[in-house]
Amino acid sequence: MRRHVSRGPGYSSTILVDRQGRIRLSTDAGEGAFTPGSHREPLDRTRHDAVEKRPMKREFSTAAAWSAAAAWMEQAAAALIFLVIARIIGVESFGIASMAFAFLFLGEFLVRDTITEAIIERETLEDGRLEATFFALTGVALAIMVALIGVAQLVAHLYGQPSVAPLLTTVSPAVLMIGLGGVSTALLRRRMEYKTLAIRTIVGVTVGGLVGIAMALNGYGAWSLVGQRLAELGLNSVLAILGARWWPRRLPIRAELGLIRGLGPRVLKLRTWTLVVNQTPTVMLGIFADPRAAGLFAFSARLIEIVIKVSVRVIQGVAQSAIAELRRKTGRTSGFFLDLTELSAFAGFVSLTGLAMVAFPLTRVLLGPEWDTAGQIIPFLCVAGAAMALTATQEAYLLALDRVDGYLGVIAIEAVLGVILIGFASSFGAVAAAAAVALRAMLVLPFCTRAALAPEAIPARGFVHALASPAIVAIAMGLVVALWRLFALGRIGDITYLALAVLIGMAMALIAVVGFMPATFARLKSYVRA
Repeated sequence: MRRHVSRGPGYSSTILVDRQGRIRLSTDAGEGAFTPGSHREPLDRTRHDAVEKRPMKREFSTAAAWSAAAAWMEQAAAALIFLVIARIIGVESFGIASMAFAFLFLGEFLVRDTITEAIIERETLEDGRLEATFFALTGVALAIMVALIGVAQLVAHLYGQPSVAPLLTTVSPAVLMIGLGGVSTALLRRRMEYKTLAIRTIVGVTVGGLVGIAMALNGYGAWSLVGQRLAELGLNSVLAILGARWWPRRLPIRAELGLIRGLGPRVLKLRTWTLVVNQTPTVMLGIFADPRAAGLFAFSARLIEIVIKVSVRVIQGVAQSAIAELRRKTGRTSGFFLDLTELSAFAGFVSLTGLAMVAFPLTRVLLGPEWDTAGQIIPFLCVAGAAMALTATQEAYLLALDRVDGYLGVIAIEAVLGVILIGFASSFGAVAAAAAVALRAMLVLPFCTRAALAPEAIPARGFVHALASPAIVAIAMGLVVALWRLFALGRIGDITYLALAVLIGMAMALIAVVGFMPATFARLKSYVRA
């Protein structure tokens, strides 16, 4: 079928539909093609843009493969180490360490991937930018380390737990370690050298974990987590510096310090508000409940974090670099963003639905009956995690475009809303606090999405269409596993039940995608083949 279209002087096109139902557009600028239902760029894209996107898909897929391999190996090791240490030291010691780490993580977030983001986003790196960023970041990290040491006693008094102070004081140099390796890590991400980053991550987690387990076995309790953190981050920084082959050779001049303005300070604000969002529950439970409640919540949140890291974060981590590169080459990234949204939704929705359905008796099998309450907390956090699967990609997209202002305002509102909701709920325990976290995430998600769609005027229906298939697959899988739960839980051994539940869920998800969504399956497969 052939149809002639004219959009005004100087532009005309001919639409042809071939036997496979693919629509081809012949314009003054060339010819392109798209498949109905796919998240491609608009029809009037030039041949050059289409050609650029194919290599970018290949680069993205290769980088994502290394990132995924690193994340899976890292999180497999981290999960094993995390479970071993938690089982050895117990709920209360884990909770006390988590209360100290809530403030440590604030410092880490203010340093990690903040003012260094401009190194990834910039089209060219001006002379002196790296030196200026390094010394600014190191200065900020040093100031935060000193501040954490200074407020350690105040934090311990706030919690009513004197043992928190020495833990926070001792672990505070972790912030400086991140600062020293920050520019090198950003350079590796800019170059998309994710193989180097993968090796660095795996070695750091393994060595840190061995230190933590050795300390736990020797009766160090909460201090085991401090030793693990310092060993892991210290080694990570050293390996990043060696891998990037960069170290400042001179001090920056005053004019060069001005180069770090722009994206960096806004990212610093974004990381600050994000950290408040993430750590509010642990702090509020430490204040209004007790170390046991804080420990149960922190354990549950860490389990969700592991699942998100092996499913969604591997996409987000590569997405920002890939989108920034695509923007430099073509100037148009909306279609790629929708593709990544669908990938993130599949990874997040399916994995978190599965975890929610097996949370209990999973916690009992892994850690014993002392941790049973975590099985009630995890499903609520899976709801919040599903929203995070979407906002993680949105954040990476906006950072790559340097358009974070609107999104930043939404995250600030989320932080304030969380303090109110979670602060009230925490007096009722960890399960109520988890429910408040889920409510906060769902209330804020529409506004985050609106901010993400605005820069390139992406239609809301395109975003909804990207979520349709992942949502259907997750719901179908959840219903089947729920039926299995009703039939089998309590009638067979917990380990057998869990193993079969995982196999049934995976089989149902695969059948739903391959059997009923061939176009979606083809899109997902194209990234693997790339």
